[in-house]
Amino acid sequence: MPILDEELASDLARYRKQAREWLGTAAIPEVPLALTERFAVLRDWQKTLYEAGWVGIAWSVEAGGQGLTPMHHLVFTEELARARAPQPIGLIGLDVVGPSIDHYGSPWQRTELLPRLLSGENIWCQGFSEPDAGSDLASLRARARVDGNDFVISGQKVWTSWAHLSQWCALLVRTDPAAPKHKGISYLLVDMNSPGITVRPLVQMTGDEEFCEVFFDEVRVPRRNLVGRINEGWPLAIHTLGTERAGYTLRRRVDYKVAVDDAVAEIRRYFHDRGETAPDRVSTAIGRARVALDVLDAQTRQTITRLADNVGPTPEDSVDKLLLNDLEQAIFASIADLLGPLRSSPSARPFGLNAGRWVHNHLYSRAASIYGGTSQIQRNIIAERLLGLPRG
Repeated sequence: MPILDEELASDLARYRKQAREWLGTAAIPEVPLALTERFAVLRDWQKTLYEAGWVGIAWSVEAGGQGLTPMHHLVFTEELARARAPQPIGLIGLDVVGPSIDHYGSPWQRTELLPRLLSGENIWCQGFSEPDAGSDLASLRARARVDGNDFVISGQKVWTSWAHLSQWCALLVRTDPAAPKHKGISYLLVDMNSPGITVRPLVQMTGDEEFCEVFFDEVRVPRRNLVGRINEGWPLAIHTLGTERAGYTLRRRVDYKVAVDDAVAEIRRYFHDRGETAPDRVSTAIGRARVALDVLDAQTRQTITRLADNVGPTPEDSVDKLLLNDLEQAIFASIADLLGPLRSSPSARPFGLNAGRWVHNHLYSRAASIYGGTSQIQRNIIAERLLGLPRG
């Protein structure tokens, strides 16, 4: 943790104690692997957290948040993981698009839309990527024309997580086709129940249908749903992506540590109960995961310092995201390697490990180098914006 002033340090200590006491008495849910059941359980959990004042911790009071600092949010995230409690389901809204709406949105957008986002009443998705505009997001082609008091949207998005279960979407569209590709883009908030929207879930290698493709056929959106100014949505998109990378890295750092600690405890119990010593390959796998965690911990100390100094999204967030991509895959691969041929049997428990859980996490981790900005794009950002290298 960074060096904090005495007043903030004292307040964070008090807040941590309060969070730990609440979690100690809360009914923490068991989370099933099946997607539909998992979604329902985590949505109820988000409502519980919201009603207890543990959601939107660093958001403005006007938006329904607590008006505290990002450091308070980090403290609660750490305590949530320490208690083996799950994250709420609406993280795309809470950690990705919501902070940008809170920062740039109109009074109506903040007071009318965001409280229902925080409570989980409304789940949000993020309509950024397209079939030919994923890594090169500024090449997006979904268009919106102005027609009276509405925007009329046509186009397609893809890799839109939870779109089939979302009530709202933060959507990037091109509103000036003649402008350079980083210009002429607008940031719209779209009611997913609007006529003309078709959502098709995509089956992932985990077996889940979390990703979706979304089609917009002359979808009308009121002008009041525009965030910021027309044709000036690109800086808002950068804010959203930066917020996602920094917040996700810090949250996953804690989640990984808990996952590895749990694996170590399960393996130790397994061999202790048998009066045996773990073979070298088990120790090696755990060692690789531990080293990866230490590297990530060292890197995120800089991120925490930026949060303490109230620094918003920066190109340095790409360093965090790039490192996270590699480490997430390394950590889960290290543990999954221990499953051997039993990895195809979800009910198996080799070395005391839950095969279903670890295989699911390992398969999902393969997407880490794609979602939130590919590794290649992160390297470009680091090269151009941090190192000052010329564009390739």
